[in-house]
Amino acid sequence: MITERLILFVTGMVQGVGFRPFVHRLAASMGVVGRVRNEGARVRIDVEGEPEALAVFIERLYADRPAAANIEQIDVEPALPEGYRDFQIVGSALGSKSLSFGIPTDLAICPDCVRDMQTPGSRYYRYPFTSCTQCGPRYTVAKSLPFDRQTTAMESFPLCAECLQEYTDVQSRRFHAQATACAACGPELQWLAPDGRVVGRREDALKRAQEALRAGRIVAVLGIGGFHLAVNAKDEGAVTLLRQRKRRPSKPLAVMMTEAALAEFCVIDEAERDWLTSKEHPILLVKKRANVSLASGVAPCMSRYGVFLPYTGVHVLLTEDEALSTLIMTSGNVSGEPLAYAVDDGLRRLGTIADGFLVHNRAIMRPVDDSILRIDGGAPHIIRRSRGFAPQGDSVAHIGKNLPPLLALGGDLKNAFAVSDQGKMWLGPYGGDLAEPLTFAVFQKQVAWYLSMLRVRPEFVVSDPHPGYVSQAYAKQCSEAKLWVQHHHAHMAATMLEHRLSSRALGIILDGTGYGDDGNMWGGEFLLGDLRRVERVGHLRSVRTISGDNAVREPWRLVLNYLYELGLWEEFGSFVAAVLELDEKQVTFTEKALCSRLPGYRSSSAGRLFDVAGVLVTGHKIATFEGELPLRLEAYVTPSVADGYEFPVVLEQGRWLVELQPGVRQLLEDLRRNASRPHMATKFHCGFCGALVEAAQRIAAENGIREVVLGGGVWQNPWLLRWFAQAAERAGLAVYHPLKWPANDGGLAAGQTAVAVARLQRE
Repeated sequence: MITERLILFVTGMVQGVGFRPFVHRLAASMGVVGRVRNEGARVRIDVEGEPEALAVFIERLYADRPAAANIEQIDVEPALPEGYRDFQIVGSALGSKSLSFGIPTDLAICPDCVRDMQTPGSRYYRYPFTSCTQCGPRYTVAKSLPFDRQTTAMESFPLCAECLQEYTDVQSRRFHAQATACAACGPELQWLAPDGRVVGRREDALKRAQEALRAGRIVAVLGIGGFHLAVNAKDEGAVTLLRQRKRRPSKPLAVMMTEAALAEFCVIDEAERDWLTSKEHPILLVKKRANVSLASGVAPCMSRYGVFLPYTGVHVLLTEDEALSTLIMTSGNVSGEPLAYAVDDGLRRLGTIADGFLVHNRAIMRPVDDSILRIDGGAPHIIRRSRGFAPQGDSVAHIGKNLPPLLALGGDLKNAFAVSDQGKMWLGPYGGDLAEPLTFAVFQKQVAWYLSMLRVRPEFVVSDPHPGYVSQAYAKQCSEAKLWVQHHHAHMAATMLEHRLSSRALGIILDGTGYGDDGNMWGGEFLLGDLRRVERVGHLRSVRTISGDNAVREPWRLVLNYLYELGLWEEFGSFVAAVLELDEKQVTFTEKALCSRLPGYRSSSAGRLFDVAGVLVTGHKIATFEGELPLRLEAYVTPSVADGYEFPVVLEQGRWLVELQPGVRQLLEDLRRNASRPHMATKFHCGFCGALVEAAQRIAAENGIREVVLGGGVWQNPWLLRWFAQAAERAGLAVYHPLKWPANDGGLAAGQTAVAVARLQRE
């Protein structure tokens, strides 16, 4: 019998997902011997056996891997046989600097662990912190790599004899499950008063929380990655109170539902159900069911709810009461601030919001908010990339190898940074607005942790060139070399990176604002180029804008601005002022400012155009959160095909421009005729989409290309994306849009990384 020895180095998502126990069971079932251990951020398998058996062993590593694992690559090295007699999991080693994709992500509680919690007589009966190799906290409890119990927050909870027996039993699904624990040795629930007093523990704490929720009170619930603020989603008064205290007047609130409640209140398809029950358990935007509804304040004027199923043991127990089958679970913060994730910080910042705190004593090493997805055509579109998805790694090796390590800072809004080295990139979780000092402080800690965890010392820091960005100021303070990547080029590059495009393409980038190469605000751009460089070959007709930041919060100002600049003031100014019930003094003041020819800045923003249409169609003149008016506008769109308003495409001085005046005029004429809101909303979307398709066809034909790359937050509008893709593909164009990271600024750092890598590779 010929014995061969192979050393396998496995990279990918292979730590914290039960991979080593799986390898042990596979080896035992096949009669091969050897050792497996974590080594740095990869897994090393030292295996001996007959050559045929080893070949099958490698095949089954791929085919039978745990559901939560993802193997990116297996490097194989032959070695002299050691004469192993058995197969063992041995202690982890840091090894050489070998980066992988394997910073483990947090996983939703699995059905087996839920069953244990619900089975009388089980050691885990009603214990909310049970987990196994296929579920539970990972990223939020990890202190360093490799991912072992002693390098996590669980080191504070020594295993009892019974848990240790399962932890060392190769036949147990808790074999080497690093976060495993039971009521005898693990974390416990506590109920705290707003002043921090402990007034209940374990089962009593749970009951007090349920009583508070049934009574219409607000409960701060500490989960895997931070606090949620919870109220009964059917209780109108409780929802109103939460909005008042959190200072969140109208932005939709996420709802945690049981499966029975989901069937009652929502309409979902098979793809949506698969994602709701996936290992990530994200928030999913799903259609409201007609004739039944939660409290009106949950998602006012929206056609969808943001829902998720319980993804921790605490969630499962909270919702076992049928009266609490639908709970608002919104981020535990005051609007604008970062997520609270430590008990003392939560008491300090949420004490004036919550009536009680349901917490636990397992430390959260870093915050992570819930991820948000929308399913369109069966494909997931990530809107906020966080829990369950971050910090999954991606390859940039196809762009360039052996390049200096990089830190890309992303943008200021919806910030997410990225770290890259050795052909790999890790995009961090959603972090919020860096202009908020508390958010910026968390950002700095997260960056430091990533660099430490991955053992990366960046040689370049990549940033957006916007002179007002906090991230740019941070970059300037760094000692590393600087690279600047224009905002919309980064959006385009993010999509190209995801779809592995390297040749010249047309980018159609639509967002609210981004600093342009000419010092103006861009946001409706046609860019021609590749990862290294792009040329601005077209855009929406620029509008002189003097409204500044006030226009974002008070978009009625933007409406008057556009009416004046598009030559529609004399005909429609008084009419619009009357429809919107604007104060005469405000209108007069705005008119004088517009007539003064203050320089302001020129904006080609698609986001601002949607704000204008949103105000005119919905009648709402104030925005309480970013994108509110476009979302309200979107909710009125109907799927019926309609002739759109006219947004002509013209060639002027070598650039393709989309004219705005005719389409806005037609919208105003329909408004004057008292046309229905669905009619106006649908015609606006159809017309704008048609202009984009026409421009894409002309530019593509002129330059001999067919690849069209989309990016920017406006493309999160499902009607616009769907109708554009269908029409463009019928015209022979190949359309690529973001899926695995957000189209908005949450994916910006991925694009910054791609551009930087491409430019450095060239040099």
